[in-house]
Amino acid sequence: MQQQSKAIAYALLAILFWSTVAVPFKIGLQYFHFTHFLFITITIAVVISFISLLWQKKIRQLKNLTKSQILIGVLGGFLNPFLYYLMLFKAYSLLPAQIAQALNYTWPIMLVILSVPFLGQKLNFKGFSTLLIGFVGVYFIASEGNPLALQPSEPFGVILAVSTSIVWACYWLINTKSTTDSSINLFLNFATGFVLTIPIAFIIPFDYLVPIKGWLAVAYSGIFEMGITFIIWLTAMRLTSRTDKISNYVFLAPFLSLLFIYIFLGEQIYYTTLVGLVLIISSIFLNRYLTSSERK
Repeated sequence: MQQQSKAIAYALLAILFWSTVAVPFKIGLQYFHFTHFLFITITIAVVISFISLLWQKKIRQLKNLTKSQILIGVLGGFLNPFLYYLMLFKAYSLLPAQIAQALNYTWPIMLVILSVPFLGQKLNFKGFSTLLIGFVGVYFIASEGNPLALQPSEPFGVILAVSTSIVWACYWLINTKSTTDSSINLFLNFATGFVLTIPIAFIIPFDYLVPIKGWLAVAYSGIFEMGITFIIWLTAMRLTSRTDKISNYVFLAPFLSLLFIYIFLGEQIYYTTLVGLVLIISSIFLNRYLTSSERK
């Protein structure tokens, strides 16, 4: 019971950190090109991940990895952090923070859909109907307070934000095939992302004369979105006896994030953002309920 309490505490701490990052994303991207922002955050994350392996005395285990384990780690790293955050940071540069972060939480819906071809799971009419509720939520969020307009102000940003959920779902599915220690696999992901980011980071000239506010924002993002927070979350997953219960806490994050966005960025929260988030998360839990009922 004590171990489970620790798991919950770690999970809630990770969720608190993830809830705050929309603010530094938006601030930092005012000063940095999104590719530069990506390069710096991944650099910070890979350093933290390496230090974590040193702390856990797992560095030597890297020598014992099989080709398939390395391949999964590298492929996972291409998806996340490289492609996922490349798309996410561009979306944040185009959209209000509340819209980008809310649309990003459609990944559980995409995970259900992609589990059909990749894991052979079944999706009946009832299950599909619950997912449609989530897509209605996406429409409400994208409308930016005007659901009758039928045209988002930044269609490309909306497409990017929703597409990040597909990338994240693919990343999750690939990791189900991994037999590597989670900390080592995470390091492989970050190291791959770091290598892939180097070429694109210097296509556009780097502006080093960024105000301290921008540097603090990008540093915070690297530490508390990727580096430390992923490690904290993995610790929670390792300690818990029920990963499904711990995972449910993640849906507190988008609502907490809206609070931070309102306080620190001064964005007026659209009623459609709240309605859309409720619809998306309701569709996820309805789908889970139907799936568990059919298994009984």
